[in-house]
Amino acid sequence: MTVDVSRGKGLDYSTFTVFDVSTMPYEQVCIFRDNLISPVDFASIVFRVAKMYNEASVLVEINDIGAQVSDTLHMDFGYENILYTENAGRSGKRISGGFGGGSVDSGIRTTKSVKAIGCSILKLLIEQNQLIVKDSFTINELKRFSRKGTSYEAEPGTHDDMVMNLVIFAWLTNQGFFKEMTDINTLSRLRERTEEQISENLLPFGFVDDGREEIEPVYVRANNW
Repeated sequence: MTVDVSRGKGLDYSTFTVFDVSTMPYEQVCIFRDNLISPVDFASIVFRVAKMYNEASVLVEINDIGAQVSDTLHMDFGYENILYTENAGRSGKRISGGFGGGSVDSGIRTTKSVKAIGCSILKLLIEQNQLIVKDSFTINELKRFSRKGTSYEAEPGTHDDMVMNLVIFAWLTNQGFFKEMTDINTLSRLRERTEEQISENLLPFGFVDDGREEIEPVYVRANNW
């Protein structure tokens, strides 16, 4: 489950998306979207739904007040499957095996590098039909999620809270934690499919000889009435 948190004041939406990662293509199986819910109440819903879905691993975006949701999950509900991140030097961020303290964050900060990686992988997943998106809100946001400079964001007057769930998930699929948990190397699979598509496109167009002689067509002129 990936989680994007807002302040619950009728502006941006607090959202989460649950993904089935048992096989590729990955599949969106549950979503939540509300722009009035408080972070504490939101944490309660995240906890209940995560428990329902096989005690899902939960990655919370903590750029603003998301850490409050993550901390509530851990401290108040005792939820153990929260994903933490740490700095990885030039590689940016990575999933950490730690449980707080030091440079470890109780979620993911969507830095420029995290968003760039997530957007790049998400683009490949969608183009190759390796992420099945079923929710209409998510689909509509994807239609208005456009490139701006070296990044992507919602077009003016629209939202990208559901899309950010996908971006964070796409980034997660390239982490060692994800590869070990699912035994799926997402980028490797995507590259294989890309090479297959390129090979198919490069196949020469041929002619088939069935052994029969070519028969010249006979033209018949109709009588004038």
